[in-house]
Amino acid sequence: MNQRLEKNLVPMIMKTFEVLEVFRERPRGLTYMELVERYPRISRVSLYRILCSLDKLGYLRKDERTNRYELGTKFIELGRITEARQDIVRIAHPFMEKVLNQFGETVNLARIQSKELVYLSILEGWHPLRLFEIPNRQQAIYCSGVGKAIMAFMTDEQRDELLDKMELKPLTANTITDKKRLLEELESIRVSGFSEDHDENIIGVSCVAVPILNGQGRAIAGMSVTGPTARNTPAKLIEIGTFLKNVAMELSREHFGLSENVPAAVAK
Repeated sequence: MNQRLEKNLVPMIMKTFEVLEVFRERPRGLTYMELVERYPRISRVSLYRILCSLDKLGYLRKDERTNRYELGTKFIELGRITEARQDIVRIAHPFMEKVLNQFGETVNLARIQSKELVYLSILEGWHPLRLFEIPNRQQAIYCSGVGKAIMAFMTDEQRDELLDKMELKPLTANTITDKKRLLEELESIRVSGFSEDHDENIIGVSCVAVPILNGQGRAIAGMSVTGPTARNTPAKLIEIGTFLKNVAMELSREHFGLSENVPAAVAK
């Protein structure tokens, strides 16, 4: 192993994950004494502290009847998140390629997770001048096309909870920092079915975005096209947005249960 990397390893973290590895082989769990026998190089005190900490955090659970430690619900949650992320990236990829082939601009797939905008996949554009910069994950929700597209198709409760904990800071002169104005824009996005970002996050960069909807017409992710404002004129953004909306609706209906009877802009 690289000496610099070796120097920066944290011994207790290494021991913790060494202990966790055994649960892949023993899904029914192990007792403390079985783990002591399994890991003689780890002191009993350290091992007990590791088990107590993982139990407290929900990564392990102790069955008080058998005294066996088993994997906890946190690993189930993480597994579902990873599975869902890989699944939507795989499913959305050919639809993203369709958009890329049509316009040659960068296509992004993102979702809001734990009050942050997380980019799941990026297909870079073909043009000599390609602009893409991952913005601040929380600020990007309210001042990026894809963040606004997702937020517009949340439930009112989800949207309000998100906005209540968010400070609308100006990133450029075009950033919307007034909550009432932002809510009006989200309502407009619900009607049109796509959102636009005109230099709101980064000067010189514009984008258009659409939600990917589930069977209830709620956003589970968003897809956007990003490029220089010089190329993405207002008329061009409308052209891209219309195409992008049709692609996203096709994706939503084929793979995420959106009914043909549910329009792009769903009722509250």
